[in-house]
Amino acid sequence: MEKNINYNEKRKISFFSILVNLTLSVIKMVGGYISGSAALTADGVHSLSDLAASVSVYIGITISGKKSQSFPFGLYKVENLVALISSFAIFFAGYEIAKDVFFGETMIIKNLPVAVAVIGLTVIITFLYSRYEKKKGEELNSPSLLADAEHIKVDFYTALVVLVGIVANYFGFPIGEKIAVLVVVVFIFHSGFEILKEAVKVLLDASIDNDTVQSIKEILDKEELVEEVKLITGRNSGSFKFVQLNLALKVETLDEAHELSHKIEKKIKDKIPFVEKVVIHYE
Repeated sequence: MEKNINYNEKRKISFFSILVNLTLSVIKMVGGYISGSAALTADGVHSLSDLAASVSVYIGITISGKKSQSFPFGLYKVENLVALISSFAIFFAGYEIAKDVFFGETMIIKNLPVAVAVIGLTVIITFLYSRYEKKKGEELNSPSLLADAEHIKVDFYTALVVLVGIVANYFGFPIGEKIAVLVVVVFIFHSGFEILKEAVKVLLDASIDNDTVQSIKEILDKEELVEEVKLITGRNSGSFKFVQLNLALKVETLDEAHELSHKIEKKIKDKIPFVEKVVIHYE
């Protein structure tokens, strides 16, 4: 039941993300048309790519919650695959921002108040929603939601770039836009690289994080019947962790070993969130 709640919550949040990006793209393109800002119109088009990314996140979360006999360990890694795709979308967004500012046409602003109002609304929406989605992504341990939160945060940075560009050009200082873009693009590429790194680690079955290993070790150290911890390893898959232990046990019968293994597995799952399975090899 907990997993169903988990996935229902993820789908709900990713659907909110679709609505947010749809709203952003509409207000930016309308605002760009009224104000005469080419950068704002282009940013609205960019939000359409964000919308496509959010749709892919929704589909990825839906698929990753499905069960299939062909995939006995689950389809959880679909979330990590979506996160990987999102990282490339972030890289592309950074490239497009830099290209538009450094090689695009100079903006001619017809209606500064409208442009500033639209950008201000964009900044508020993207800042608040990216923080909300990041918080929920951490609570649900969802790589795709965390990636989407970073993607929406790119829109926050983009809006600031557009604002600086509009104000700088309005007062006759177009170089201000170029300096702002350089700073923002660095942040954008850093976010994309962090998402890419985490997604690749999971897809290549890198071991679980050190904090999780230490938490498991603390649990095992308190078990009097565990004589030696030979190995603690595991892997991530989507929101979940798969743990493998090699233990030397101070038991005399196979039944006692099975009983102790179930007890250890329960303690690990109770203390460490999102542990899907614990496989224990003992001697």
